[in-house]
Amino acid sequence: MTGKTRQLIKKIIYLAGITVAVYLGMRFALPIVIPFLLAILIARILCKPVAFLSEKTKLPKGIVSTAAVLLLLAVIFLPMGYLVYKGICELVSLITNYPALFGKADTLWCSCCERVAEITGMKTETMVQWGKNCAAYVSSQAETKLIPAMMNGSLASLRGLAAFFGICIVTVVAAVLILCDYNNLVQRWRKSSFYFWGGRIFQNMCHAGGTYLKAQLIILALISGVCIVGLFLTGNSYAILVGVLIGMSDALPFIGTGLVFIPWLIIDLFRGKYFAAVIYGILFILSTFIREFMEPRLMGRGLGVHPLAVIISIYAGLKIYGTAGVILGPLSGFLIWEIYRSICGREEKEIT
Repeated sequence: MTGKTRQLIKKIIYLAGITVAVYLGMRFALPIVIPFLLAILIARILCKPVAFLSEKTKLPKGIVSTAAVLLLLAVIFLPMGYLVYKGICELVSLITNYPALFGKADTLWCSCCERVAEITGMKTETMVQWGKNCAAYVSSQAETKLIPAMMNGSLASLRGLAAFFGICIVTVVAAVLILCDYNNLVQRWRKSSFYFWGGRIFQNMCHAGGTYLKAQLIILALISGVCIVGLFLTGNSYAILVGVLIGMSDALPFIGTGLVFIPWLIIDLFRGKYFAAVIYGILFILSTFIREFMEPRLMGRGLGVHPLAVIISIYAGLKIYGTAGVILGPLSGFLIWEIYRSICGREEKEIT
């Protein structure tokens, strides 16, 4: 076995071991440490304002830190809470008005069948009956499976909400404690033996992960906002809920807004609602343009990651972690690469 072959096998073993370690960390360790990671992030954002206000007001640092953390969380969560509240109201209205909406869907199907029959010469009655049979099947499945599943899922949602509030409380307390002793903790971290090796990985991860998350959140907000405004113009009663869901679906690979807007556009063309069809077409073009134009600029060439690698990491993340893989997949990929590059770089230095 040649030296190059041994070196290649060693690198493959390193890469496999790092991948397994990162997976186990993301799967089991991350849920435990995530409140403290969020607390560190909040402390880094607020350290300078807290130091300035504490010096100017002569108030204890604990009081200033607590007020600053609560104010930051209020700025973040109040708009999000309003959107969630509106979305829940629209979802409740959607479930309550299910029979009426089903009747509207039946009328819509009949009108579409009539237009198709005029163009193709097919029998309207046959198409309408086929559609009604499909609708009856979907309705029965919704009543027997979907609605009970949603009711059962509400208990899990309540448990998740309680866990979320618990994470928020731990994060606030940890952030305040870190801010109160921020300079001392930073000095101790920089003097630690782990800082020389792990500090660079942590900084690169913060840069890469922060750039990716910021880009995705900005694009999600822009596309959701555009969709909400456009759906309001079409008179959609559930514009906020549907707009946010469409914005979230656009972040998933191989889905995008076209899966929603193109069928809606075609249906409204058949119905003769040309204004709504034009709006859907504009929304599809705008949302596609926002992602294609903004993503490379927000991600930046300095990230050093090919877009194909990002797509692969998102797809692998969805398969491994579920829905959270949209974020955890790329973060895992960045972390694996940084650790691998650090280990290989250190070995090369030792050899030379």
